Amino acid sequence: MSDPLMWAAIYFGVQILLGLPIGFVMISTVVVYALTAGADVSLMAERVIFASVENIIVIAIPLFIFTAKVMDHGGISERLLTFCRALVGHRPGGIAQVNIVSSIIFSGMSGDATSDASGIGQVLIKMMRDGDRYPAPYAAAVTIASSSIGPIIPPSIPMLVYAFFSGASVGALFLAGIIPGLIMGVVLMVLVAWQSSRRGFPVEPRMAGAAILTATIKAIGPLLMPIILLGGIYSGIFTPTEAAAAAGTYAILLSVFLYRKTSWRALYLALAESARQSAMVFLLIGGGFALNYVFTVEKVTGAITAFILSLDISQLQLLFVVHAAFILMGMFLTKAPMMYVVIPALLPGLQAAGVDMVHFGVIIVLNMMVSMITPPMGLMVFIVGGLTKIPVGPIFRESIPFIITLYGVMFIITVFPGLVTWLPSLAGY
Repeated sequence: MSDPLMWAAIYFGVQILLGLPIGFVMISTVVVYALTAGADVSLMAERVIFASVENIIVIAIPLFIFTAKVMDHGGISERLLTFCRALVGHRPGGIAQVNIVSSIIFSGMSGDATSDASGIGQVLIKMMRDGDRYPAPYAAAVTIASSSIGPIIPPSIPMLVYAFFSGASVGALFLAGIIPGLIMGVVLMVLVAWQSSRRGFPVEPRMAGAAILTATIKAIGPLLMPIILLGGIYSGIFTPTEAAAAAGTYAILLSVFLYRKTSWRALYLALAESARQSAMVFLLIGGGFALNYVFTVEKVTGAITAFILSLDISQLQLLFVVHAAFILMGMFLTKAPMMYVVIPALLPGLQAAGVDMVHFGVIIVLNMMVSMITPPMGLMVFIVGGLTKIPVGPIFRESIPFIITLYGVMFIITVFPGLVTWLPSLAGY
């Protein structure tokens, strides 16, 4: 390891241990490297900026974030929750089942686990706690586990970021996440039904036929969002970026003009929140790209590639080695360092080893989502616990069956890649 790279690595490690924002840590680490290596910082910045803006995929990220914010402000949640309650509220587990189904549906709109858990998740936790239907830690655990579906079923912000770094097709990644996301939802619903029967959780009364019909009609508008989004992409009408713009326009039409639940003031707030969140994402992307540039200059990426190719193991064994490494990292790191630092450094080696980039994208995003609820870090647990004032210790205990179940899904889709690649291959990717 060269001296500049060593100093940069020490600086990066210290800043991470101090808990500073990862985006600033990545950017400042590159500056430390440039200064100690005598490199031109402005030239490095120019290369990163031009390489970033050349890829139009990144424009889709703020558009999808904006769509989710508008839907959140626009009274969409109430309509969809009523529809989900009509569908599964009378099943074993009642509102817990509604929680999971709503996450499946909302995943077709937001694409971000944190947004799902901190937004509609708080409403669902309150519903589950009303009348002491469910213990508060269990309500939080169900919400956190179901929110992990959001980045798997399209649209998915982590998939867009992964596509930026890997060069994989966004359309293929979006299609690839559908079956794994539905499998996650089904197994979580089965687990909740079993737990509800064993622990005596309540079942909601079945809604009358007229009420079900009314709930369905009211939910048609929001339910059309994924159809418009995916239909536009795969029919060739939209590129993924154009589809994101169309989704945002449709969200405004629903929330502002059709339902009239969103004022112009609320729309402004949605824009402001989207700008802040998008700025954070772009800072992370820029930092990750800059670090990847350093890795290339210092031949770190080449060394990792050579090491991967030297391993006398099968592709499946290699994937499980990567899974194990990410699970261990996920216990102590947030998603950002893994997504923006580790994955870009690994990708060239995995590509050289013949790993399918679409398959890998889905399984590694799922790995990172589950790591966000795995102790001791479990970022999602701390976020939801902080928002709801529920102690994190009991949430972690209630989350264990869900964590084991979701890792089981990850194992299945890793061993059987056809579950991931079948839909993309069917569409010609």
